[in-house]
Amino acid sequence: MISVLKLCFENNLRLMCAIQFGQKTLIMGILNVTPDSFSGDGLMSTPDVINSAIERASKFIEAGVDILDIGGESTRPGAIYVHPTEEINRVIPVIKILRDRFSIPLSIDTTKADVAREAVQAGATIINDVSGLITDPQMVDIVQRSKTHVVIMHSHQNQFIVQSDRGGQYRSTNGYDFVAEIGHDIEKMTLHAISHGVHKSRIIIDPGIGFGKTVEQNIQLIYRLDQLKYMGYPILLGASRKSFIGHATDSAVHKRLGGSIAAGVVGILKGADILRVHDVEETVQAAKLIDCMTRDPNCTDS
Repeated sequence: MISVLKLCFENNLRLMCAIQFGQKTLIMGILNVTPDSFSGDGLMSTPDVINSAIERASKFIEAGVDILDIGGESTRPGAIYVHPTEEINRVIPVIKILRDRFSIPLSIDTTKADVAREAVQAGATIINDVSGLITDPQMVDIVQRSKTHVVIMHSHQNQFIVQSDRGGQYRSTNGYDFVAEIGHDIEKMTLHAISHGVHKSRIIIDPGIGFGKTVEQNIQLIYRLDQLKYMGYPILLGASRKSFIGHATDSAVHKRLGGSIAAGVVGILKGADILRVHDVEETVQAAKLIDCMTRDPNCTDS
């Protein structure tokens, strides 16, 4: 077992804590408080954002989700920049209402320190930064002071050069060992966090599926995910509905459930500890069966 993810907070005088890595695959459900999510599930496209968030969270929790990840800015290629004030206005009311109603860990998906600070105060216990604490120099201090867990993600965004009608932007493979390079980059980012006082036990790493990597690299990165385990961090895999699935299977974004499940299953077999997904019910079922076969041979006993 790698570590214990201590997500402790009071909720109506109840103390919730201690999700353990290694016992089961954790499922992180995506709640996009945006009008322009690539997957078409942005809550801002609904008439009532708050009630839609409660409804979707309730559905996810009933299906067996372990963590809810709330974001107010799309990270798809070409997405419009959202000012921190606007992002705060989008996500904080949702975090507050979910924090009041549900005893489940909440994650804030943001690259902005101001947003992260407000989200933690509202009840978020994980900061999920797709820039790996790089975009906003103040973010690492927010993580250190708040004692939250942090997801540090790898990105090749600056290497995008080709736009595709299937979504995503990809460059050609250069023949180097890109998995080793990604591991090296992640090590540098985690050392940056640790040097600023972030405890190693609070770090989760994410290889950044889709962020500037080729279709082939995304596929190989999932298949070779176990090669990142040497660092000793829990691994989050976010492959759900990503454009590499569309390229590999010639499928539109709303028809990528099968590909998303396949990527998640291989990810679990290769060492993923958390799957970040849109389709919670189906993924929970798949993860339970994989866990049953690989972790608990007595899982069917009742």
